[in-house]
Amino acid sequence: MRRIDLALIEHHGVGNSGLSPVSQGKAQLLSGSRMSPAVAHVLEEVQREIGASMGAEHEELPGQSELTALVCRVAEKCGLDLTAYERDQILGYIESTQKPFGALQELVDDKQITDIIVTDYSKVTVQHGRRNLATDFSFPSQEAYEVYVERLLKRAGSTYSTKKPISDGMIGSFARVHVVHKSLCESGPYLTIRLNRFSEVGIQDLVDAGMAPQGVFDYLRAMVRSGQTILVVGEVGVGKTTMVRGLAAAIPMEESILVIEDTPEIKLDHPHVRYLRTREANTDGAGRISPSECIRGGMRMAMNRIIFGEMRDAEAAEAFIDVCASGHPGLSTIHGKSAAEAITRLELFLGRAQKGVANNVLSQQVATAVQAIISLDVCRVTGRRRVMEVREIGPVADGVLRQKEIFRYEPRNGGPAWLLRHRVSSHRDLIEGLEQPVVLSSYPSILELEMDALYKEAAFRRSA
Repeated sequence: MRRIDLALIEHHGVGNSGLSPVSQGKAQLLSGSRMSPAVAHVLEEVQREIGASMGAEHEELPGQSELTALVCRVAEKCGLDLTAYERDQILGYIESTQKPFGALQELVDDKQITDIIVTDYSKVTVQHGRRNLATDFSFPSQEAYEVYVERLLKRAGSTYSTKKPISDGMIGSFARVHVVHKSLCESGPYLTIRLNRFSEVGIQDLVDAGMAPQGVFDYLRAMVRSGQTILVVGEVGVGKTTMVRGLAAAIPMEESILVIEDTPEIKLDHPHVRYLRTREANTDGAGRISPSECIRGGMRMAMNRIIFGEMRDAEAAEAFIDVCASGHPGLSTIHGKSAAEAITRLELFLGRAQKGVANNVLSQQVATAVQAIISLDVCRVTGRRRVMEVREIGPVADGVLRQKEIFRYEPRNGGPAWLLRHRVSSHRDLIEGLEQPVVLSSYPSILELEMDALYKEAAFRRSA
């Protein structure tokens, strides 16, 4: 296989790769050719012989000449006369299995790829800026693919079966592995690898990535430091977790943080941070540790801040809102398209957890617990992840939850720009009283990225 280069898309265009068209006419990536069934059979036989002779999974492979001789010997025993290309296909695949991500290592190494999606042994796609792009990467056979998935889950400290058909795990601090057993799929197993390209994230990293200008993040940093709870909303793959990690870097060093997740993605460089993981029930239906149990347990752990990975259900939402309303500032994420939709989903979750409670009471709970919402999305003009909106949440008056839009993203002349919608924050005294005060009234009406970020933007658009 050769390394995927996303720049090939624009240069070659759709159709030159010989692959079937991608959904909605999107371009494709180019890679090596698939193995024939006969070559795949020789590969499997070679792997069996190597496994029997090595004894241990992590021992080094035989030398190149010895490995080549083994391939030729096995092919002859199978009655096949391999071409030099077919022999190199087998040798290349065997060598790739020694890499951390095996046959998919080249995709993992490509910094432009955020997600790798495998639906069967012969269909591998990737996401780049939320665009789904087909590749010609494939596994030699269904059996080889299933062995690969099992080994990947083992590295992630997880497993799956018909009794536990959906499994998640982390490899290092940058790769989240999600697998669905083939008993639930039309083909399968389904494998999704989410790649976090930021090993450590701070506010400056978010600025450098062009998610918003420095002024927007100065305001958000001030909100975090002054003890406000912030909710990050967006769809899949827009950078919600990255945003939370970056904002968490603004939490004062003397405070104690509790991070609660189902899959450990948020790692913080902070002297006083502890991590709790929720847990699904085992195959006997016992042992489940729910998000609400972790959140309520955290209230007894002398923590100052709570970071909750994602609110997915009524139980988790009610527990998070309860702990933040009781005086523990927090950060969390929720799926949705806008700040308004985030509020609607929160109230919906609370309504499910508290049946019969009036809508204005649910709104009051949200207003007490959450002070600001950040909406993220991918800009359709530039193709980059952006802060689309920052909105402050106010009190309930006349049965209506008051809201104040502070920043809104509105591209101008094909470039990114953010409008300052209100010059007075509801938390003005707090954010202006910090050691590094933020005074919204001194901001320009339109905020733009710094020149360095614009240069990176231009380079990205040329390569994509």
